[in-house]
Amino acid sequence: MSGDDTRVDLRTIDGCFDGVIPPVLATCSAEGEPNITHLSQVYLVDDDHVGMSNQFFSKTAANVAANPHAALLVTDSNTYDTFQMDLHYERTETTGALFDTLKASLEAIASLMGMEDVFVLRGVDVYRVVSCRRVAFGATSA
Repeated sequence: MSGDDTRVDLRTIDGCFDGVIPPVLATCSAEGEPNITHLSQVYLVDDDHVGMSNQFFSKTAANVAANPHAALLVTDSNTYDTFQMDLHYERTETTGALFDTLKASLEAIASLMGMEDVFVLRGVDVYRVVSCRRVAFGATSA
């Protein structure tokens, strides 16, 4: 990631990756049409990458195929701080350890909700985190 002062170490905001508060992903088509989707969970892959379960993302998939840039809002369930991540789509994994981990997690969520036939994992979309910064929502009072 970039070395600017707004960079947040992803490992310090683990509450953003626990699935408690749904993240919001924004993408844009090549023609400039935006698309916003709420996610079940974002997964920390490593210090510079996040993964998202691709279940219903036909519009999102089309957008990142044409324009790999995306923006993500995540909220830390421990502190309620919100962060914006600028992302660059790199790949979709349909096999392997990351896929298997997310598939098991998704199956557990689906089972709890009685939606086993609805929550079908197509792949794990992996994005490089270009930047991550805390979002300030107005002034606070003393």
